[in-house]
Amino acid sequence: MKKFAVIVHGQNFLIQDLEDKFASRREFYIHAYPEAETAAEAEGLALKLVNELLKERKMVRNAADNAPVLLIDESAEVSDWPECTRPLSGFVFIEAK
Repeated sequence: MKKFAVIVHGQNFLIQDLEDKFASRREFYIHAYPEAETAAEAEGLALKLVNELLKERKMVRNAADNAPVLLIDESAEVSDWPECTRPLSGFVFIEAK
């Protein structure tokens, strides 16, 4: 299996995490470090891991008619893992424009 580093960009997320009193529209970036045979497989696994984490944390408050979007910002095969948590780093949230 090959090692990949994938940056996932979340857009149009109405987020209310544990420390938030009210939900707010945000974007985020998160790094995923999956093992896969191909870049396409690694990107799909990265999206799956991020979706599972979002569901587990129960932090997304979007209505059905205002769906959030997950995009692959960057993807690359790497020879070694960086020194960080795997398979996902922490979220970096940005107030949406």
